[in-house]
Amino acid sequence: MLVGTIRDLRCLNAPREYDAAMSRVRAATFVGLGCLLAACPSSRPGRGTPGVVAPTVPDDRPLRISVARAEAQREDGVHELEEVLRASARPGKLLALRGLGRIGGANARRVLLASLGDPDPEVTAVAMAAIGVARELDELSVEDNAANVEALHAAFANTTGAGRVLAIEALGRAGDQRSQPLLVAELAGTPEVAEAAGIALARHGRRKIALTPATLTAVISALTSSPDARTRSAATYALARAHVPTPPSDPAVPGALMTRVADADPGLRAQAILAIVKFKLVSTAGAQLTAALLDRDWKVAVEAVRALTGDQAEAASADAVATALVRRLPALDDGVETEAHVILEGLRGLQKSGARPVVATTLRTLTQWASTTTKAPALTRAWIECLATSAYARGANQLAPVAACSGGALPDHLRLPLVADLITAKVGSLAERRTQLGTLLAHKDVRVRAAALGALTAAWKESTEADHRSTIGILVSALASPEPILAGTAVEATDGFYEAIGAGDHATIDAAVIARAAIEKDPDLSGPLLELIGKRKLAAGLDACRAGLAGGPGRAKAARGCLSALGEAVPEAASPAHAVAPPVDVSAVIGASLEWHLVTTRGELVIELRPDVAPWAVASIVALTTKGSYDGLEFHRVVPGFVVQGGDPTESGSGGPGYALPAEPGTAADGPGYVTGGVGMADSGRDSAGSQWFVMHARAAHLDGRYTWVGSLRSGQNSADALLIGDKVVKATIAIKSAAHN
Repeated sequence: MLVGTIRDLRCLNAPREYDAAMSRVRAATFVGLGCLLAACPSSRPGRGTPGVVAPTVPDDRPLRISVARAEAQREDGVHELEEVLRASARPGKLLALRGLGRIGGANARRVLLASLGDPDPEVTAVAMAAIGVARELDELSVEDNAANVEALHAAFANTTGAGRVLAIEALGRAGDQRSQPLLVAELAGTPEVAEAAGIALARHGRRKIALTPATLTAVISALTSSPDARTRSAATYALARAHVPTPPSDPAVPGALMTRVADADPGLRAQAILAIVKFKLVSTAGAQLTAALLDRDWKVAVEAVRALTGDQAEAASADAVATALVRRLPALDDGVETEAHVILEGLRGLQKSGARPVVATTLRTLTQWASTTTKAPALTRAWIECLATSAYARGANQLAPVAACSGGALPDHLRLPLVADLITAKVGSLAERRTQLGTLLAHKDVRVRAAALGALTAAWKESTEADHRSTIGILVSALASPEPILAGTAVEATDGFYEAIGAGDHATIDAAVIARAAIEKDPDLSGPLLELIGKRKLAAGLDACRAGLAGGPGRAKAARGCLSALGEAVPEAASPAHAVAPPVDVSAVIGASLEWHLVTTRGELVIELRPDVAPWAVASIVALTTKGSYDGLEFHRVVPGFVVQGGDPTESGSGGPGYALPAEPGTAADGPGYVTGGVGMADSGRDSAGSQWFVMHARAAHLDGRYTWVGSLRSGQNSADALLIGDKVVKATIAIKSAAHN
């Protein structure tokens, strides 16, 4: 039946898209899964063979467009998708099930649960996968979701073949500890099945579901004994994301993880280091981690740096990190731009160790190198010089040098927040800090002013009563600011002010928080405001919390929490009501084969977009690119070894296009997802994505099913890996490889 499903479903994607996507993913898995949601009625036998006529492929675009528009209506679209499910052949059923999972809410889950009894095992598998997505998006707690688990277990027994991977994926997203024996059994299956089981157990950890002792033993066994690299990697991934409320008693854990730090697979080495940190084994694995500082793979070295400069590290580990940074400089001189990530991550970790002689010597070496070499890009040199100067300044208790580091090569909005960090750390004299803080607060760039807000709290105890009044005035003004980044930073800083004031008078701040909450509609701002009202039990904010129930999913969730904190009755969570589609033409991209070309300051990225998986997000990317909205924008977020993110018109992380996209997360049936080079849309909760996008440095399967995946890099991974905060998109264009039929 599975072969028939693949044959039936394959041509909802253009054949070229299908073949290209399959060549880039783990072949065994996606031979079966890659097209469960890309359908056609038959294969194409005999194409080009004399006397054999290939069958006509029906135009499925009207169905896809209809389903996409129903998805965008959210709760209002559930009935329409239910009709598609009831009246369609298998291709339509599968699309409708996926859409229902993305909509979520009680009504959509009701339909999905009923579909678990479908006699077609592939329909059952896709329904299970959709339930998993719905749980992720609805953010149901383990307790809230418990009633669905038995139904999932019963359906799991009826899944076969490639559909088994989808079912395993669902047990990771929507199962609980009762599901772990089922997942453990799959660790002994085929490589693709065992890999899926390990990733599913990793998702349990992300959901704060602890691995049982029996499960932990089975995962360790898979890690140490499996002959298959994919199984070992997935087992390590599960340990790296495990929920560890208490240290494990299994004595095999330390040895297994320390052995894998020297594994032949660099991805597994990096995950093993993450697991060592997770299980609080940094001191035990000190020798292995020190050796990993010089790993030939930069992503492994980055994780070693983090481990040896983190909370578990001994003070002397800073010397080993500092020494390793100098030894990695020649590679950067030789043009290996990704080496900058190791050095910069090391400098961030060494900020509190600048007084150590070995570290101080390294900081001087790096500063001199950055100010004299011409071999590395200017932005790289500027970041190294400023971060080294900042760490040295902390050790020497000197504030002034950082404000002038790099000779201005690092822009103010990137350089001056380092000064704000030093002010927060109380580096320099009180007079110096006041002078510098005043300069930052008066800066013309709102991003610099926002960075200074966080430093205001640190000076509270050293300030006079007049200073207190002035500081509160600055905070209140920022809370009322039309600049999202300034208002958002003020909301974040406000909790610190409440703590600093203690039992003192905070009525002015209370009034400012409530006033902003009463008018704010942006979920990125209104949610935190409502959470703050609840946390501080501001009874006068009750009306704002009630009004928040009518907002988007994130705002409504915060409103329910606020009402609960204020002792009010909390209504049952309503299904998502997102009835207005984004102002983009989804019909123009469905059925098209599209490439997104982005010329950056580190080279060109070519991204294959997948409108068959995320039509609304792709339509938005096409529309914004056509208008030139991405041209010249900085990459504002880089987490080495994980992700690089851009697309924010404010270049701050808080901006967007002025509209929100419906969430369109994928499953294993949709494509490779968040592997190295995977591209997705950033958001702050369900249905809140806009223009911001990200590309993966490494695999992060826990993002699948939660964030909208829009495609994968076809070329330019080295360029993507080299990007630093402050690098830019020079020019973005869309290439239409094959157009949709009109």
